[in-house]
Amino acid sequence: MRSLYFLLLLTLLGCESSMEARKMLNQSEHDALLDKLAPYVVKKPDAFAYENRFDVANKPFYRNFIELTKAELTYYKKADTGTFFSFTYRDLTSLKEHYRALGGYYRMNETDSIIFLNLLYHTPRFTAQEMLQKDKMLFESMIEKGNVDRFLGNKNFIDTPNKDFHYNTKLNRWEYTEGSSWKFLEDAKQKARKDSID
Repeated sequence: MRSLYFLLLLTLLGCESSMEARKMLNQSEHDALLDKLAPYVVKKPDAFAYENRFDVANKPFYRNFIELTKAELTYYKKADTGTFFSFTYRDLTSLKEHYRALGGYYRMNETDSIIFLNLLYHTPRFTAQEMLQKDKMLFESMIEKGNVDRFLGNKNFIDTPNKDFHYNTKLNRWEYTEGSSWKFLEDAKQKARKDSID
């Protein structure tokens, strides 16, 4: 009888400590959360303005992206300060089978709407095997330390943020850093807009 209680306790502890999204969420919860996160993590098409990314009319675009790229939540963990997640997808721009992940945390209000989201990393392309290992390492670091600082600057783990890009939590998008070597692109776009108005 004592060993039965011990096994039951181990099972309960194992369930509580799991971070695998498929064990923490049922299918409808998983899919609903994917739909909510997609406008934050999926690169928007040029046809959408940033402020229109969350319009209900654009939901089919994100749903199609999820299906085409086999996007899923691999890890998920609720904490006092927010809910941590890892969103993985197949990178269709690669000629080979590669995957990428975005990880961060969000907070919701009482109506289950995301009111704050912070992306802590977007990975480079990984093979399926690399994704299994590195996605877990990044997520565990996020849970244990609240950040992935030890991987920053390591191109084998994190593509962005870097010296050129950071995540703006107010505008919910990746932006150029102050001294970004890529900022000339934004300057050229603004000049082209100004020239077309004049």
